[in-house]
Amino acid sequence: MNSKQAVELKTEDKRIWFGARMAELKKSIGRIPGFQRSDAITLLIERSHFLRDSFEQLRTRTDLDLRGDVRIHYLDECCQDAGGLFKEWLTVLTGELLSPKLGLFVKTKTPQVAYIINVNSDKCCAKHLDYFYFCGQIFAKALFENVAIKAYLCKPLLKQLVGLKSSREDLKYIDTELWRSMEYLSANKIEGDVGNFTVTEIAPVGNKSITVELKKDGRNVAITEKNKAEFIDLACKYYLSNSTKTQRYTLAEGFFSLIPKEITQALDCDELELFLCGDSIISIEDWKANTRYAGNYNKDHQVVRWFWEVLSQLSGSELESFLHFCTGSNRVPAEGFAGLTSNNGKRSRFVVESREFKGNGTDFVVAHTCFNKVEVPEYRSVEEMRKAIKTIISTPICYQFSFE
Repeated sequence: MNSKQAVELKTEDKRIWFGARMAELKKSIGRIPGFQRSDAITLLIERSHFLRDSFEQLRTRTDLDLRGDVRIHYLDECCQDAGGLFKEWLTVLTGELLSPKLGLFVKTKTPQVAYIINVNSDKCCAKHLDYFYFCGQIFAKALFENVAIKAYLCKPLLKQLVGLKSSREDLKYIDTELWRSMEYLSANKIEGDVGNFTVTEIAPVGNKSITVELKKDGRNVAITEKNKAEFIDLACKYYLSNSTKTQRYTLAEGFFSLIPKEITQALDCDELELFLCGDSIISIEDWKANTRYAGNYNKDHQVVRWFWEVLSQLSGSELESFLHFCTGSNRVPAEGFAGLTSNNGKRSRFVVESREFKGNGTDFVVAHTCFNKVEVPEYRSVEEMRKAIKTIISTPICYQFSFE
């Protein structure tokens, strides 16, 4: 089935079709002369230079290399990556790329926050275009490997990645108040001075206002009833496209270097976001329904009951942290917990296995993220269980994996 035919599929069927296309791309690597599928890229990462090391080491690799396996080795850490550290690396790297500290993206001014490209990215990051290409590669790699990441891109960016053009209506996904003002201007007759053909941006240093002309000599062209439609059109094009055109196309170029655009064009914006970011809700019932037990445990064991009781009392952010500890990702796949995969890419249900309780201060919950498995000591009370899980949640990510 080609992309044009896949457009008509329902979302769940399209997810299966998309996964099959990714699998085909992986297999195609093995048919290239001189390329061995087992030749994984190994990145040597120092936690204190996480972003720098990831960026500098991957930028020397070809796009074809990135369709192969990537393994992570953290300097001065004993963990071996069989897939779990890779998922954790993607999760943390996504946060670094979207952080205000780097300055590539800013949050939208909307009730449901997403990320949009920073118009001043060139002033915040000297290598901003190289980093945007890198962003595209990383987002595509997560999609390629079916690792859900917390990369909520605004709708205009998603539209570009699925081959759709933005419209005036999409302005509401960037700045709700700005969109309302444009709608008001369009629907009401102009009375008095409402400005000229310019927009104002705030410089990243010094918070100085920068005036941008939307057309030649725009600062001397007043907005009137006769030309307001032109102003609205130019302003929307500026905010949705022209102000960050180079950055957007560079990001898209990096993205399509791994996943051909004809594949993503079968998706709509909501589907791309779902496949990329997974489910934003962590359902305890779905988690329980897709869990198997090992060792002395079964679904009716008292310690297992305590385990789910404690998880059901956690906040959303606490659940994300614990899920991250267990699986290497803080997101649930698009198809729910049934979609969890192991290090070989095959479906792998979550596992809770018993572990002897020694009572000597070493009774930690142990995670095997490559296999979505946790070893839970046979605690003597729900309070011991709660303390153990709260310790994990309050521990920085870089130290959580030392429990493995």
